[in-house]
Amino acid sequence: MKRIKSRNGFTLMELLIVIAVMGILMAIVVPVYKSSVRKANEASAVSTLNAIKVAQAKYVLDHKDQYGTLHQLFEEGYLDRRFKEDPTHHRGYIFIVTLIPKVAGHVAGYSINANPEQWEGIGATGKNFYYTDPDSGINYKHDGPATVEDDTL
Repeated sequence: MKRIKSRNGFTLMELLIVIAVMGILMAIVVPVYKSSVRKANEASAVSTLNAIKVAQAKYVLDHKDQYGTLHQLFEEGYLDRRFKEDPTHHRGYIFIVTLIPKVAGHVAGYSINANPEQWEGIGATGKNFYYTDPDSGINYKHDGPATVEDDTL
């Protein structure tokens, strides 16, 4: 009578193949995931800039043609608690509001920059820098803080 050897476990070659396949899958999945997060952060930054512009438009009507900081907009109820601090960090971007005071012959104004917390490398939270003010749309730049002279979305 012949005995059949039963096999318990995996051979070293089988384990190496599984590890190699997992390594290949991770090399594909991780960059795609990071890219998706970065694109979602960029979309959120544009949406947040629009929300701040709306809040500023409401604030200026109620405060004698003066614009407010992010903290003032929060305190008055125009923005939610994400904007309690100025500058605000939200979803990988830093939002900076610069107020331009009202002076004789000129109206008050503001500018808002949305800069990625990290813009280079695999851990980039965003690749685009954004800018807006009361008189323009949303401008963007790829290699540094955006200004009114940069391309418009």
